[in-house]
Amino acid sequence: MKLDLLADAIRDAFEHPTLKQKEAYGRFAHTLAAAAVIGAASVLFSETRWTVGDALRVVGLLLSGLVCFALGATLCKGE
Repeated sequence: MKLDLLADAIRDAFEHPTLKQKEAYGRFAHTLAAAAVIGAASVLFSETRWTVGDALRVVGLLLSGLVCFALGATLCKGE
């Protein structure tokens, strides 16, 4: 069936990505990192009264941005 072929193609793209696919995944991870840092800055400058939840949100966004940036750097390294 066509769905089986699609599932196989998707699985293959993640199990055995080409160099171009790795670069695309790396660029996407860098985009997510930028979005996380922008989100952290938005929360930082938009809150007037800080709560523990706000601080945890900023820390979580910064950590996820750092992880996405490191993952993107690893994938964009090239071969």
